[in-house]
Amino acid sequence: MRKAFGILLLAMAATALAQTQVRVGVLLPLSGPASVSGRAALNGIQLAVEEVNAQGRVRLELVVEDDGADPARAIPTFTKLMTVDRVDIVIGGLSSSVGFALSGPVRQHGALFLVIGSASSVVEQAFEGYPLMFHYHPWDYHNVAAALDFFRHLYQAHGARRVAMLYEDGPFGSAGIQVYRQQLEQMGYQARVEPFKTGSGAFTPILTRLRAFQPDILYWIGYDVDALPIATQTRQVGLRPKLIYGAPPSWPLGFERNPLSQDMVGMTAWLSTVTNPESRRFVEAYRRRFGEVTEEYMAPMGYVIARSLALAVERAGGADKNRIAEALAALRMNTPFGPLAFRPSETGRTRYQGFGAEIWFQFQYIQGTRRPVFPRERAAVPLRYPGEYYLR
Repeated sequence: MRKAFGILLLAMAATALAQTQVRVGVLLPLSGPASVSGRAALNGIQLAVEEVNAQGRVRLELVVEDDGADPARAIPTFTKLMTVDRVDIVIGGLSSSVGFALSGPVRQHGALFLVIGSASSVVEQAFEGYPLMFHYHPWDYHNVAAALDFFRHLYQAHGARRVAMLYEDGPFGSAGIQVYRQQLEQMGYQARVEPFKTGSGAFTPILTRLRAFQPDILYWIGYDVDALPIATQTRQVGLRPKLIYGAPPSWPLGFERNPLSQDMVGMTAWLSTVTNPESRRFVEAYRRRFGEVTEEYMAPMGYVIARSLALAVERAGGADKNRIAEALAALRMNTPFGPLAFRPSETGRTRYQGFGAEIWFQFQYIQGTRRPVFPRERAAVPLRYPGEYYLR
């Protein structure tokens, strides 16, 4: 019996030694205006790491920090991860303002940076030529391409002609906004554009000015904290667009249960009803781990990043960040969003771009659920246009 027990201990020790162990920094907005996205992303990352560690071939150790979507907070926190916690790999850059601010420190420390958000092309310019940045999320021009397809449909099929665009005045909302306006005008729209401070909750003056414009579509680009104030104050000032269209990274928790959400439209890369096998597997694993189902696409995005990193570590055969980067560059894997393979971005500035415009689709809040409505081949129900939310 003792001999058998000794053999078991030796086997366990050999397995532990054979594991490749890697410390990974995670820098996300767990507080502040993007915290819904940040916490969803962290859940996905943690779920993937638990699965990976249970398999025994690779062990990922997470060092989690909160950047609050605040560049002034993110820079020293990132520096701590690199110099005190001694990580070589960081998952982060959810908000574009943080991603832009980290471009210098990331280069300085030579980190392998796996970017979960930072859609602004300003961030892409800041990282141009850096060989250890892997950008998983689509860039803003991918987002614009998907949104313009929808606006073309609204113009051609529903007769929409006027669009009012509200955008948060940071890198996320402001990058490319004038080009976006020009493209809408070339399509035939009349467009009005107004900036705002995200998280301020003060939209009444802007919305009052827009009332005379009588927009068919009120389109806002901001964060989850802006959704309810916009929905509320649009009604309070008597602005009656036929559609309210929002483009935050995540919507407020429980927003679907608020009557003000009815008929609002948004763009997402994923919902729990997506039917591909990897998505179904993720939903069931998430339900078992957290006791609920999420509709936030940052949860599977975080999951994909951690799973792809683990696979690259395994193929690299060690913790060297350059060999891991080489393995990531050659990676091909199926995900809840569809196939993932890195390639240069359309601008050529990003060497390793993951997903593009193909993962986006439009949904509408209908009776407390998010239902895909565009493009037609992915629609679960017809688009309700005009929406009746302003009558409630």
